[in-house]
Amino acid sequence: MSQVPVAARRVREFLREEYTLAFRHEHWHIGIVDAPIHSFLEPDSRPDVHWFPLPGRGKYLADPFGLPRGHGLEVLFEEFDLGTRKGVISSASLDAKGGVSDPQVVLDLPFHASYPYLVERRGTVFCIPETSQGREVALYRAVEFPHRWTKEATLIRGVAAVDNTVFEHEGRFWLMHTDAEDGLFAKLRIWHAPELLGPWQPHEANPVKTDIRSSAPAGTPFRFDGELYRPAQDCSETYGGSVVLNRIVRLTTKEFREEQVAVVSPFRDGPRRQGIHTLSSVGDRTLVDGKRFSFSGRAMGRNFRDAIGGRWNKVLVR
Repeated sequence: MSQVPVAARRVREFLREEYTLAFRHEHWHIGIVDAPIHSFLEPDSRPDVHWFPLPGRGKYLADPFGLPRGHGLEVLFEEFDLGTRKGVISSASLDAKGGVSDPQVVLDLPFHASYPYLVERRGTVFCIPETSQGREVALYRAVEFPHRWTKEATLIRGVAAVDNTVFEHEGRFWLMHTDAEDGLFAKLRIWHAPELLGPWQPHEANPVKTDIRSSAPAGTPFRFDGELYRPAQDCSETYGGSVVLNRIVRLTTKEFREEQVAVVSPFRDGPRRQGIHTLSSVGDRTLVDGKRFSFSGRAMGRNFRDAIGGRWNKVLVR
């Protein structure tokens, strides 16, 4: 039996690979768990997820962050359009009975925006969205939370920071992120400042960690029983494959060390069983997201065209 020519085999493998990329799309959605974020430290913790209503066709929701308001919650998240490949920051209200309002766009920037990390300080609400395409870390202040925002400051310039996560620890503010231009899912970087507005300085050991299994931020750090924990993404098998909970053992301007203590797998018994990349604390509840693969005709043509144009030239040099 003759062997399939090498060139033909490469073409066949290429087309199979591009079919998968073009016709199957990651579709994220958000939900809420009636349990505090520290409950995920328990190995057998599998709480039920109350998923939000699905958005309009050709869109998905991801990266939820929220704050309690009245008897309910105000939640901000990324609303991503599969056709334009651009995300905006939208909000929805969750009432005391679990009802969820329709998403409303609250921050539409000239470039892709996601991961609307919230900080409330002295009665003022701030948002630090991911704006890596703009190569800056910007701070937005709520004029009328959650619907109206104004740009308060640029915290860091010239950095394609991804999943910006800010918290206070031992008298300083700390900002953690990965870099879209260098080790997107693998290299953790830290900045620190005396105040939220800065001045921000890079950690002396940047990148403080290189590990695709537990570096990229995945939500709000939290304290439990006197220990500080940080959710991180495991992207070793797929983007947002699972969330790892790390205990921060040492954090100074010169040192950083953390250790893995738990893994939060996708919610296998629900409709979003193929990924998770956000755990966000909101009072005694936790906002989450989940992933499934789906078909999207709107994005199919664009993805296939981009895939062919960007990857075909690599086939012959494999």
